Amino acid sequence: MNKRALMLLMPALILSGIVFLLPFLWLFVTSFRVQGEGSLLMAEGFSAANYARLVSDSYFAEVFFRTIWMSAAATLISLVIALPMARQIAVSAGRAKGLLLALILVPLVSGALLPTLGMLHLLGPLGVVNSILKDLGLITRSVKFLGTAPGVIIGLVQAFLPLMLLPLVNALSRLPKDVEAAAETLGAPTLIVWRRVILPLIAPGIIAGSVLVFCASLTSFVTPQILGQGKIATFGTMAYQQASLVLDWPFASTVAVVMLAILGLGLAIGSLAAKRLARRPA
Repeated sequence: MNKRALMLLMPALILSGIVFLLPFLWLFVTSFRVQGEGSLLMAEGFSAANYARLVSDSYFAEVFFRTIWMSAAATLISLVIALPMARQIAVSAGRAKGLLLALILVPLVSGALLPTLGMLHLLGPLGVVNSILKDLGLITRSVKFLGTAPGVIIGLVQAFLPLMLLPLVNALSRLPKDVEAAAETLGAPTLIVWRRVILPLIAPGIIAGSVLVFCASLTSFVTPQILGQGKIATFGTMAYQQASLVLDWPFASTVAVVMLAILGLGLAIGSLAAKRLARRPA
C-alpha cells in the first residue's frame, strides 16, 4: 500500500479505532476493576475477582450453559428449516427469486424489537398458536411459551433464520445444476443425494450460516428479555441487569468480555473448518 492510499484510509482507520477499538479496550480494562465496599464507584487497583466470581458462582455457570445450549438449539433448528427453504429459493428464477430474497431481508432490516413483539402476540396464552392448536383439538389448555426456554428458542430462530438462509442460498445457487441430476441418474435416492452430494458441496455455506446464527443468538438481548419475561436469564440479559439495575459496571464488563471471547472462539472454529474444507480434494 502506497502512502497516498494510506493517507486516504487514515480518517476511516482513526474513526474505526475510536468507535470500535476504544470501547472494547475500555471494556477489557474495566473488567479487571471492582466496586468499592459500599460504593458504586470503582476501587483503586486491578484484580481478577470478577472472573473468579463468574466461574465460582453456580448461578452464573447455569446462565452460561443455558445460553450456550439455547444458541446451539436455535442454530440447529434454523439449519433444518433453512435447508429446504434455501433450496426452493435457489431453484427459483426471475422475479420469484428476487421477491423471496427480499422477504428474507425483512426481519433483518426491521430490527429485533418489532418481530419479537409480533412473536409475543403469536405465542401468548390467547395467541394465534394456542388458538390453532385448540381449534385442531390437539390441546385443551394453552401451552406456555412465554417465560420458557422453548419460547425464547422459537424467537431466536425467527429472528436469525435469515442469517442461515442467505449463505445457504448463495451456496446452493453456485451448485452445478447437473450434479444432482447425475446422482439421480445413477440410481441414488433423494436422501442419499442430499447426504452424499449436496450437503458436502454446500458445507461452507452451512458453516458460515451456523456461525452467524450461533453468535447472534449468544449475544441476543431483546428476544430473551421479551419472550423470556424475566424468567430465562442469558448472558445478554445478565450483562444488562448488572449494568443497568445492579449498577455493577465492572462485573457487567466481565460478562461482556467473556461473551466476546466465546464469539472469537466460535469465529475461529468456523474459519478453521472452512479452511479445511477448502483444502479438501474435490
